Order: sequence, then structure tokens, then C-alpha cells
Amino acid sequence: MSEKASCGYSGPKVKSDCRISYECSDTELRVVLSGEKSATVLEDAIRETADRMGISGGTVEVEDSGAAPFVAAARFEAAARKVLGNDFPLLPPALNVEPSGRNIPRRSRLYVPGNRPRFIEKAMSSGADGVILDLEDSVSPDRKFEARILVAHALANLDFGGMEVMVRINQGESAVDDLDWIVPQPVQHILIPKVEISDEVSVIRDMIEKISELCGREAGIWLMPIIESPLGVFNALDIARSVPDESAALTLGLQDLSAEMGVTPTAEGTESFTARSMIVLAARAAGLQPIDTVYADVKNENGLRESIRRAKVLGFVGKGCIHPAQVPIINEGFLPGSEAMDKAKRIVMAMEQAVSEGLGAVALGSKMIDPPVAKQAQVVVDNAIRLGLISVNWREEEKN
Repeated sequence: MSEKASCGYSGPKVKSDCRISYECSDTELRVVLSGEKSATVLEDAIRETADRMGISGGTVEVEDSGAAPFVAAARFEAAARKVLGNDFPLLPPALNVEPSGRNIPRRSRLYVPGNRPRFIEKAMSSGADGVILDLEDSVSPDRKFEARILVAHALANLDFGGMEVMVRINQGESAVDDLDWIVPQPVQHILIPKVEISDEVSVIRDMIEKISELCGREAGIWLMPIIESPLGVFNALDIARSVPDESAALTLGLQDLSAEMGVTPTAEGTESFTARSMIVLAARAAGLQPIDTVYADVKNENGLRESIRRAKVLGFVGKGCIHPAQVPIINEGFLPGSEAMDKAKRIVMAMEQAVSEGLGAVALGSKMIDPPVAKQAQVVVDNAIRLGLISVNWREEEKN
């Protein structure tokens, strides 16, 4: 602990953030604002947070660069904890948390640095199926403490609309601190990085269950292991099956995997073909969605489209992205084609007819359709309805 600490960012090139310094003293709490807003709304947010933490004295200096009130509250809380210690209660648990569906569309998942409010703000209007508030690779080690506090405040205060709200946590002991902050808040999906053995997923699941019980959370949280090493690839099936009731998807991180393989990623993807295929097979064998890695060349739209095409051929249903400009291309690229949609509808209707006649399978053309095939077709149809591609009354429309 120190007598004074600062958190956040400010300056002419900074947007939607603030730098807050807190100095402990016996004097009545004083808030000094400067910068873009210098508004009482930020002071109110800081004082409300101080009241919640039981802090009545000291000096708070705010250098504002367009921060929202929740950002100022988070920056102050982080600075105060650095000075006074970390024994204060965490944010109050959220009420009425809405879980996301296991098989909802996850075409695009936009990674956002968890310590950068401006990027969180942009992500909310990106149109991505999901937003990933990242606490791992995109946050420097010396900023992880304040990042998890900012992410918790963002989860507690922002309305992400129809986007699935995800958080990528850190490894090891840092994961415990991350989960303590985010599990009580409206997170719907947690990404577990660099998973190599199934026990690593089970441990995170057990932590989440314990924290959920303590904070009174009833809504489940999906888990998405990220495979990023050769060992993880070879153990992909065990990892995918490790917590079947809590897992929804399986993905891979090609940057770390390529580094461990000692290869340079190519446009053709020859060096990663086997690993990516194993991820798809493991995911499908466990009933999970296979999600492809990110495409790092943000300005190369043609390269991104080709990467999407190759991913779909392998069986992936979505892709990570690192810039909002990639979202519409990915969303469009992973829409089901008209031929695939027509086939899925025919399968669903044929199986419904079979069930009504007491049959377990039915012939469609020259092929037999059994329940697993029908189940996958139903997912395609359900997601098409969610995306507005077909009407909820599509059966009646097909008959007319």
C-alpha cells in the first residue's frame, strides 16, 4: 500500500476515460475535477463509490477525457484499493441476470481490451453477436488489477442489448481474482485461455459455482476453452467433454499455437489445417460450437473473406475478431446459404412427420435422417429465425 495511487488514462489522444489519483488523509473527502467535463456527474459517481466502500476522507484528483460515470467510479475504486488495501466488499451482485442460449448464433465475437472504455463503447454498436471484455493478453500485467474492476463496473452498468456478454479471464491465481469480480455481474460466457488439460476447465467451473453460491447468482455461465498449444490440440476432445453441462463452444488461438509449433501462419493455413480440423471434430463430438481463431490483418478484407471461406469449409460456425470493421464481413460470411437453409427446413419437417408417426428415423431423398442430424438442422433453423432470415411461421409458408 502507498499513500497515493493513480488509475486510468487521460490526455489529448484519450477518449471516454479519465485518470484518477487518490491520496489518503484524515480530512473530509475532496474531489478536484479538471478536463473535458469537469462535471458533477463524475463527482457524484465517485462519492457514491466512496460511500459504498466506507471512505470518508482524502483527496481525489480527476483528469477527465470524456469518461462516463461508471468509468470514474471504477478508476476511483481501483486507486483507493491500491492505497487502502483490497479488503473492501466487491460490487453488489446483479439481479435478474439473463443467461444466453447454448446454441445461439456466435458468428462474430469482438475482443475488447478490458482496460479501455473507448473500445468497449465502440463494441456496443458494432453489431457483433458477442463482445469479449478481455482481461488477458490485451491488458499489460501492471494494469490487470484496475482492468478487472473496470470490467466489473461495465458489466454492472452497461446495456449490451442482444449481444452475448463474454469475458476472457487470466490464467493461474489471477483467474481467481477475475472471477471474484465478474461472476456476480451479468456476464454470460467466460473464455478460458491456454487450456491444455481438461482439469483446467473443471477447476474454473468449480470456482464459478462456489462464487455463484456465495453471491446468490442462479443464472448459469457458459465456458469456452481456448486451445493454444500442441498439447491442448491433442487433448481437445477431453477438454471439450470436461464440463458438458456448462460448455457451449470450443475455440483456438492460432498465434500462440503457431509460435509453439515454430511456424509462421500463411494465408493458405496449411500449417494449421490439422489443428483446426481437430478442434472442429472435438467440438462436434462433444456437442459444442466450433469457433475459429481471429484474423489479425485488420485492413485486408479480401484476406478475411478467404479466411472465413476456409473456416466454413472446415466446419467452424463463427470467428473471433479484433476490430469492429471485421464484424459485418464475418456476420455475412457465416450466414447459412439458401441451399443449406432449405435442406435444414426439409429435414426438420421430415423428422417432425416421422415423430408424429412414431418413427425414429425417416428417409429424405436417398438418405436416412436420424435424430442427431435433425437436431443440428433444428439449430440452423432456430438461429435463422433469431437472425431474421426466416419467419417463425416458416412451416405454414413452406406449405403455401
